[in-house]
Amino acid sequence: MPFYQCIAPIGVITADMKTEIVDEITRIHCEATGGLPLFVQVQFDEVNPENVFQNRKLSSAIRLHVRMRAGRPAEVRHQMMTDYTNLLSRVTGVPIVDIMIGIVETSYENVMESGVRLPAPGDEESWKAKFANM
Repeated sequence: MPFYQCIAPIGVITADMKTEIVDEITRIHCEATGGLPLFVQVQFDEVNPENVFQNRKLSSAIRLHVRMRAGRPAEVRHQMMTDYTNLLSRVTGVPIVDIMIGIVETSYENVMESGVRLPAPGDEESWKAKFANM
């Protein structure tokens, strides 16, 4: 599952930056959750710079919307958000004040990957074994 949608004005995130961001999001997510890189999905949506505002002014703001399986402790989610904020600022040069991270948690019962429903918290190891050769 995890699905990451990174929204930024056109030109703020270059192709090289995207590669680094994807690699680091995948690393951070997998280290924090024990998830498989196979399922980490990152999508970049670039919008017209004339359509991005913050504090009533045009902005180079970056938004990272995360949808992931529910059940992780608040401390883990907070560290992930901190790591993603620092990553985006470091790679893009966009000030931290212009970066927003939002995590939406989804029950394992409501997500299917590769035709298999996500595991309940605590059942990850048997679920991961189904994808060992991928």
